[in-house]
Amino acid sequence: MNTFMQVVEKGNLSEAAKELNITQPAVTGIIKKMESDFGTELFIRNGKSLLPNNQGRLLYKMIKELLFTESLAQISLENHRKTSKFITVDVDSYNDYFFSVISEFSRTHPEYCFIYKSKSFAGGAEPFTSADFVFTYNHMVNSKNKISIDIQDKLYAVLPNSHALSSRKKISLYELREEFFIFLKGAKHEEYEPCYQECICAGFTPKISLIVDVPAAKYSAVSAGCGIGLSYNTKLKLAASTCNCALVECTDIQNRQTLCLTWRDDLNEDARFF
Repeated sequence: MNTFMQVVEKGNLSEAAKELNITQPAVTGIIKKMESDFGTELFIRNGKSLLPNNQGRLLYKMIKELLFTESLAQISLENHRKTSKFITVDVDSYNDYFFSVISEFSRTHPEYCFIYKSKSFAGGAEPFTSADFVFTYNHMVNSKNKISIDIQDKLYAVLPNSHALSSRKKISLYELREEFFIFLKGAKHEEYEPCYQECICAGFTPKISLIVDVPAAKYSAVSAGCGIGLSYNTKLKLAASTCNCALVECTDIQNRQTLCLTWRDDLNEDARFF
């Protein structure tokens, strides 16, 4: 499993072999044996590069879940005397308001520990996730067990303080059509973050100067003058805390991203209490 994980993450047999401190033929043999045992190919081969196919991505996700569950069990046992109740949340979307809900709950119930983890490769609320709850977009879920958390009804342009428009209170998104943008695009998503579609709805295809996979990098890049960013009102805290950045409300937002918390029928007692 470890060899398979390294090949997926490195995308190259020789790099995986170097990380594992074994020979490349040994790595090749392990992958071939796995494919033989499972009776299916796990990778798309492109020269020296290997990309996981659908079966490979599914196996990668399930191994990640297995390793996470093993790690969670170890943490639970080690911290049992200090914290006896754990709630795991699997997330597709960052949301400031949800953290305030956790904070309020934790102040009155300090015996609970929350584990907040990002999903690997696949989106949506898969039934085999090891999490108690899944925090995701409403349209990804067909379940009666869900609570609508928030509607992202405001969009802000995140500009470096040196930008000519940084002193404005409000701005039309269409006015930014000639700007270069910075967008999030993680390994688990084939598309850019939802605010990319706001530009399309406003009548233009955004020019992109930089693609990053974590929000902190996005706003640091804006601060450094690499381009401008967009952020919904539910995700402003990180943007607002970044030095040398200004937030300007966009007036022509079209998209609405409803977020929700969803869960399975077989929740344990602690998760039901939350």
